[in-house]
Amino acid sequence: MFKKRRKLLLEAAWKNNCEIVASATPQNLFYTTGFWGDGTVIIREDSTILLTSLLEGERAKRHAKDCDLIVSKMGKSLKDLVLEHISSKGKVCFDDVEMSLQFSLKKALKDDVIFDPNLFYSVRRIKDEEEIANIAQASRIADKLHDYASAIIKPRMRERELAAELLARAIKSGCDLPFYASAQNPIIVASGPNSSFPHADLTDRRLSNGDFIIIDLVIRFNGYIIDTTRTFALGRVDDEAKKVYETVKSAQEEGIKAVKPDVVAGEVDKKVRDIINAEGYGEFFVHGTGHGVGLDVHEPPSLRVDSKEVLQKNDVLTVEPGIYIPNKFGIRIEDTIIVSKRAEPFTKFPKELLIL
Repeated sequence: MFKKRRKLLLEAAWKNNCEIVASATPQNLFYTTGFWGDGTVIIREDSTILLTSLLEGERAKRHAKDCDLIVSKMGKSLKDLVLEHISSKGKVCFDDVEMSLQFSLKKALKDDVIFDPNLFYSVRRIKDEEEIANIAQASRIADKLHDYASAIIKPRMRERELAAELLARAIKSGCDLPFYASAQNPIIVASGPNSSFPHADLTDRRLSNGDFIIIDLVIRFNGYIIDTTRTFALGRVDDEAKKVYETVKSAQEEGIKAVKPDVVAGEVDKKVRDIINAEGYGEFFVHGTGHGVGLDVHEPPSLRVDSKEVLQKNDVLTVEPGIYIPNKFGIRIEDTIIVSKRAEPFTKFPKELLIL
């Protein structure tokens, strides 16, 4: 598995006249060696070396597969170890690295190094059988979490209390909790007016009758992420709110139908957006229709109105339209989808409006 992935990366690098592929990003180390942590992997046609620190050495020994492991000695920095093993034996394609290492690499290798994180994304976006199995398992856990949420939501419960229950249950179920830069928490629980913020912070607000409650779960199983959202109603729902909910649901269903190999990503966004615009809520749909999912929460392809990316078989991405009316409420419905002739959501929790 790892050897096949590394071969695909090298083939992609050859198109850029690079003979060596290297990464210092935990996700890409995991993708190519099975080790998630601080280190650098150097991939050549005849060898793969994983360099890591003394701090991470024993853990790397346990997890790294099909590669040679070199652990830095006490007093020798990992950066120095990388420079020692990345000599000018061919042009190197690195992914994104922190600036001090990038500066040192450029100084040492000059024109024999380029930095291109898209090389890794171009290979990672097409998921193999093991990756699909991990995402499927994460989705089954997420569905159970939404089911659990529907059973415990009640008036006077605080957003933080509900989030804590779900996070604890996710960890007990074998999941890890990814973080991404634009949010302080790996889960969104947003009620009432707070649900009108697409990336709402957790608060101590108490749930009350008449609330919409958005629960956006981002959980990781064996490295791989599922991203799914359901919106629940508590106590009562007026006619306007029901109309908004049905608009989002219809738009999401049409978006899923539009997800097929060889379709331009922007066309999927347009189909979804047209439905919401037709009902008069276009100004309240303030983000793209979806994004790729894998080892990162957000990765290619992107379902945005201006996206020219062409969907490919076994891309994994979200379809997640939302309508957010300031100071009133928001509604989002999201599934993670595998691209095939008949797009299939990983997540199966019902999308009919649940009034709790």
